[in-house]
Amino acid sequence: MTGVRRFPDWDQLGTAIPDLVAPMRRYLQQLTAILRPGSVSNADQALRSLAAFLTEQAPDVRFVADIRRRHIEDFRTWLAARPGQHTARLTPASLAHRLGTLRMFFVRISDWDWPEAPARVPIIPADLPRQDHPLPKALDDPSAAKLLRAAQTQPRMLTRIVVEVLLRTGLRVGEFTALQADAVVLIGAAHWLHVPVGKLHEDRYLPLHPHLVTLIHDYRARHVAADNPLLLPRENGTALDRHTATRLINKAATAAGLPHIHPHQLRHTLATQAINRGMTLEAIAALLGHRSLNMTLRYANPRELHRTSESLRLAC
Repeated sequence: MTGVRRFPDWDQLGTAIPDLVAPMRRYLQQLTAILRPGSVSNADQALRSLAAFLTEQAPDVRFVADIRRRHIEDFRTWLAARPGQHTARLTPASLAHRLGTLRMFFVRISDWDWPEAPARVPIIPADLPRQDHPLPKALDDPSAAKLLRAAQTQPRMLTRIVVEVLLRTGLRVGEFTALQADAVVLIGAAHWLHVPVGKLHEDRYLPLHPHLVTLIHDYRARHVAADNPLLLPRENGTALDRHTATRLINKAATAAGLPHIHPHQLRHTLATQAINRGMTLEAIAALLGHRSLNMTLRYANPRELHRTSESLRLAC
């Protein structure tokens, strides 16, 4: 991404366009209470780049509420022509992250009923460039329902465990295979899944549907010795691995008449369904264990969003 020193600082921008800069800086202060420092820094850089563009190219814009689609379209072209930190031009991924971060600024201040918000969010999901390496495509609702039903009819209970736990929690395969025997915890009246420290060097807790709690309990009662340190090992007590999990998923996929499924598609499917249900990106980021909202924004692909999210309910 563009280096921090490539844009004017807030004091310089505040002198040029004080009424536009004030709500941007107030927004960044609010972010410090809900996001990690790295995400706040990214938002700071994105907002300064937009403010710098408006100062140079659209001096008629004095307030955030004045920003329209034409300004964003011109800004996108302007930004795409700027150098990256180590490249002659911003990469599509950097451009998508910058625009996605700015879109969240407009979405949030609108949700927060700030008087400075434009009448309409001027950045739409289609403004974000497609990534060079897109995520595996999420399963649509009918396919997810077929996969769950097929997994439930498999003779090997472990197949059902792998499919349902991954699809209903959004765990990475490595997180799933590393779950400890005491990972299911009761907090108040609800069960939660404690996910141990993973690649982002932090742990988290995920809410567990009662149906999934029962399924895990039944599998352990039938196949797991009481002294096994793992929550969901193979029937012989050894740890699962990524390749075995993939084979089990695709046993159910074949039975359901579906093409090959990558385990990450189940994680992507949960994220897409959560977006469709109106869950905030911050909540989805916490659910998936994302350190930055830029990671979560990759799931907000308008081509893959569906209006219904019934597959998990129908398969219960």
